[in-house]
Amino acid sequence: MRFALALLSALALALTGCVTASHKLPLEQIADLRVAEVSVSIADGAQVPEDLRNVVGPKVKAAFERQLAQRFNGSNPVRVEVTVKRVVITPAVQRVVLGGGHSMTADMTMVDLRTKSVLLTYPDKTAQLGSRGGLMEVALDQAITGGEPIDFMAQNLAFNFAEWVRPSEPR
Repeated sequence: MRFALALLSALALALTGCVTASHKLPLEQIADLRVAEVSVSIADGAQVPEDLRNVVGPKVKAAFERQLAQRFNGSNPVRVEVTVKRVVITPAVQRVVLGGGHSMTADMTMVDLRTKSVLLTYPDKTAQLGSRGGLMEVALDQAITGGEPIDFMAQNLAFNFAEWVRPSEPR
């Protein structure tokens, strides 16, 4: 029971982001959007470890495509551009002994493909997981992410962007 409560608490903490101002797009325009493309790039001067540069893009793209396809199926095609600025994956040994977590920071932009105009910008958003350290924290993070913190953080960024543009219906 305690483990389940700790797991839920950690997941809620990981999914909690900064409060962000709402955008100005009218609901009827949002309802007519269809994500036709998702492009992912690594920013010039990005703080992304060399061994992750070829991994991050496809994982972020897949996460955004999964999240956005569920919400945006109107007739007006848009492209979502994701620019990854920073990725931190802290080794497990360091996390056990000293603490530290994983994080990914990106800028997201939605562009109308017909007019080529920028509809929305969602700059400098960060998804993070873990930080306190210790054996239990590392084990809990492993249980939450399935051992793939990049997938978890990419999914978190995609979910937060989708929620910001078009919030889920209350259940």
